[in-house]
Amino acid sequence: MTSNQSLSLSLWAALALTLVIAACPVTSTNAEAKQKAVGSVEPADPNDEEVQKVVDFAVKTYNDLTNDLYISKPIEVMSASQQVVGGMNFYLKINLGRTTCTKAKSVDLAVCPFNEQLNQQERAICNFEINTVSWENKISMTNFNCHSA
Repeated sequence: MTSNQSLSLSLWAALALTLVIAACPVTSTNAEAKQKAVGSVEPADPNDEEVQKVVDFAVKTYNDLTNDLYISKPIEVMSASQQVVGGMNFYLKINLGRTTCTKAKSVDLAVCPFNEQLNQQERAICNFEINTVSWENKISMTNFNCHSA
């Protein structure tokens, strides 16, 4: 075989290999799989630090907006999802319970026990929509609704 034929055969082999590689699907890495698609609503981990900050904000805003004398706090985060937009939208469903702590006092929710008196055990299931723009340090509640549990 002449050197020209050998070179030509090598080029054809390289071209064939390139075509095979280009035709094969590439599997995504974990980092790529965790990336959120813009606009799609994805499940969120209620234990995630960012989700917990949003839950805290939702509950604080709820307590600021309600006329109850007592502070409510989460019994359970029933569901959480997120959507990448010009920032991030969070959709939360939270079971809230009334505590024995009044709004007149500034207290840590962690030390406020739930009210166990039968006539004071108010529970609410609330759906919250929260928008965050982390690079501008902004967070706002865009919608919420609650019903007695």
